Amino acid sequence: MVTQTVVVRYETEKVKSAKGWVLIYGRRKVGKTFLVRNHIDHDLYMLVKRGGGALIDGGPLASTDDYHQVMEMVSKGLVEGKTVVVDEFHRLPEEFIESLQMVYPKGKLYLLGSSMHVARELMSKNSPLLGLLSEVKISLLSPVDILSALSENMSVEDAITLGPYLRDPWAIKHLDSSPERTIRSILEYSRNAIPALMGEVFLDEDRFLSDVYEAIVRSIASGRNTLKEVSDQLFSRGLIDANDPSRIRPYVKNMERMDIIEMVPFFNRRGYHYSIRPKIMELYFYLEERYGLESEEDAVIRAVIEDRVSIHVVSFLGELMADLLGGVNRYHVTKDFDIDILITKRNTPIFVGEVKWKKKVGKGEVFKFLNRVQDYSCPKAIISKTPIETEDVDIYTPERILAMVRDRN
Repeated sequence: MVTQTVVVRYETEKVKSAKGWVLIYGRRKVGKTFLVRNHIDHDLYMLVKRGGGALIDGGPLASTDDYHQVMEMVSKGLVEGKTVVVDEFHRLPEEFIESLQMVYPKGKLYLLGSSMHVARELMSKNSPLLGLLSEVKISLLSPVDILSALSENMSVEDAITLGPYLRDPWAIKHLDSSPERTIRSILEYSRNAIPALMGEVFLDEDRFLSDVYEAIVRSIASGRNTLKEVSDQLFSRGLIDANDPSRIRPYVKNMERMDIIEMVPFFNRRGYHYSIRPKIMELYFYLEERYGLESEEDAVIRAVIEDRVSIHVVSFLGELMADLLGGVNRYHVTKDFDIDILITKRNTPIFVGEVKWKKKVGKGEVFKFLNRVQDYSCPKAIISKTPIETEDVDIYTPERILAMVRDRN
């Protein structure tokens, strides 16, 4: 029997301590509703339906299809000094936002929105609520939070292995008896949900998921990690009219804001290393793009999981270490070698690390790592899930990483 995992996320305290009325935004299925419904005291909760009506908890009605009733209940609750939550508020007409000015700053209002575009508009210079709302963005679960939660019910090694894939809260329900079984379960039972989730992001942005957006995601997921590489592929397919990275940069920037694409700055040159931020989504599209019809075959799935896990663990640990050390995770690559983790503060390296998550590490690999990072006058470490007998370099075991996380908490 797999124990239910409950993640205590750091954003909860940010929401609780936010002054005045609060805007909570972020893409769909990152846990906004769960956070507010379970951790924020409220008197009236309203989930706005796409047609403008709402499902209601704590009001005189259980539901309504009349958005005017929604607006009236919200205003009345605030005037009475109640705490009111309006979930998916952007589905209401513009007059709702304008009407809120009439009751500000009475009561406590939480507006929850899945549309990044609407959130930006709400904070624009023309918005009637400009300056009246505290903003809190809800993203994927942080590496610290998911590792803390998972390590309560499994080995730290398994928790780190699964961390990249369970940062999307909706995936946690697939937790199984081993990392491989969990990842396979998500892929098997979410074959329609994963692409639909990405489509939902763009639906809420009032634009359809165009061929260009989907092609960019598939290209990056399949291993093209610079805009030039992505541009080359899209131009060869006739999806853009010039082989110019600037043609796709606005698309990529939109998806970065929506937590679909991750941009890690290079350390030793300009530009960014691009990847798909939700690693379970990246794994799904990697399988489809690389293997097509074979992507559903058991042997192919097993081989791809074994191959990609170590890559995704590096990304997870890089972000985790940056968080713990208060720095910026950067991507270091030369024509001869890469450095797995390079954390900087004010552009100065404060930590370099090598991640060994597949096999036992020999002294030769320790020497190779030290030779690569000899020019860096900062702490150096190898992060390994298996013990390494050496005094030449600092070794970070899974247990040591967990201790650092608990010390920070």
